[in-house]
Amino acid sequence: MKRVKFAVVGTGHIGKRHAEMVLRNDSAELVALADIKPKEELGIENYEVPFFSSLDDLIANGPDFDVLCIATPNGLHAQHAMAGLTARKHVVVEKPMALTKSD
Repeated sequence: MKRVKFAVVGTGHIGKRHAEMVLRNDSAELVALADIKPKEELGIENYEVPFFSSLDDLIANGPDFDVLCIATPNGLHAQHAMAGLTARKHVVVEKPMALTKSD
C-alpha cells in the first residue's frame, strides 16, 4: 500500500502536532519539515526528515510529497496555501484559512 507523503511548514506547537499525527498513522509518511527559524531552536531533533528554511526551498529542492500541512502564523496561511496549490500539492491549512476576503 502506498503511503501518503506529508510535509509540514511551521514547526511550532501546532506544526509539531501535525507531524506527530502523521508519524502515528501507518498510511502516512512524514518526509520534510520547514520553518524560518533555525532547526536548532525548534526542538525538532527527534524528526529524522529533511529540514528546509523556507517553503519555497522545500518546494524547489525537497523530496516529493503529496500533502502540505500549513501551520505557520495566520497571516501567512493564504500565501503558503497558494504556493502549495501552485506546486500541485494537496493542502491542509491550520485555521484560519485566510485573514481577508481577498485572500
